[in-house]
Amino acid sequence: MDPAQPRFNPIMDPKFTPLMEVLERTDQRLRSDSPDATFWPTGFGVLDDAIGGGLRAGSLSLIAGPQGLGKSTFALQVARNAVVSGRPAIYFSYELEAENLLMKLVGLEAAEMDPMECPSIQQIRSVFEATDGTEGGLVDRMQALPNGVQALLQVHSYAERFVAYRSTSMHTTLDVIADAIKELISRTGESPLVVVDYLQKVCEPEGADDNEKITRITERLKDLSIEFACPVLAVAAADREGLEPGSRMRARHMRGSTALAYEPDLVMILNTKTDIVAKHHLVYDGEAAARFRNYAVLTIEKNRSGFDGGEFEFRKRFEQGRFETNGKVVTEKLVDERVFTE
Repeated sequence: MDPAQPRFNPIMDPKFTPLMEVLERTDQRLRSDSPDATFWPTGFGVLDDAIGGGLRAGSLSLIAGPQGLGKSTFALQVARNAVVSGRPAIYFSYELEAENLLMKLVGLEAAEMDPMECPSIQQIRSVFEATDGTEGGLVDRMQALPNGVQALLQVHSYAERFVAYRSTSMHTTLDVIADAIKELISRTGESPLVVVDYLQKVCEPEGADDNEKITRITERLKDLSIEFACPVLAVAAADREGLEPGSRMRARHMRGSTALAYEPDLVMILNTKTDIVAKHHLVYDGEAAARFRNYAVLTIEKNRSGFDGGEFEFRKRFEQGRFETNGKVVTEKLVDERVFTE
């Protein structure tokens, strides 16, 4: 053997893992104070039960749905629930500024304290933009809103663990995302929940068509989840067919290549309940359409960890920047054809 060539040392190679080491590591984790450290609960009880406890380290999850269904709201709420539990999270936002994310979090926290007496996101926005007609700093102005100051204090309690990374489709590449995750791990000593909002806007070098770009992005996000032992939750956009009247959005309607169906460990699709419930539920109940319109149905279309096909409904509270987390299994018959009523 050429002495100039380095010898292979399995101890120095992180990819070389004897199963004995895995057994010992697992035993130590189970004996520790946090044996569930490989799970990040979403905070949506029935969903966590269905997917085995939450989002898993080393997994890529997708949340998709038509426009206006609250995909970003859901992702932000999952990130908030992670940091409230003591975990770090990094939110790569290609859509919203950090201030907008903060407004939503303040509204969510106020609603968690009292859903009947809480400010709307619009009222909170008027405070942040100094159009509320009052004076002073943020705390002074929030005092005029029910639970406003208390909501600010709650956000402050986890703000150090929540990183908002303003992202652009021109500059925020996969390498940038990887470097930011490394930096957060070096600061906290923990793997974070990583949210990418949204996948199709991640910057990729020129020279490939959309399908090739989305394939590379999806595969690399999966690789990052494994490399950093963290869950990655990405928001996915619908293609034209998935947005057309007369069809229920499914996993096959996510915009991009087949990698979007193959690579993720968990695929969740949101639809408005009114659009996908069987017609007879609307015909024989005159108030059903208005009631169902307030609910989003989350369908587990793929789950490598076990149960899939589950359909759960969550009440939309977008004026408060959230979904109600106490959802339940859908009992009505759902169809792939959207139903429209006057």
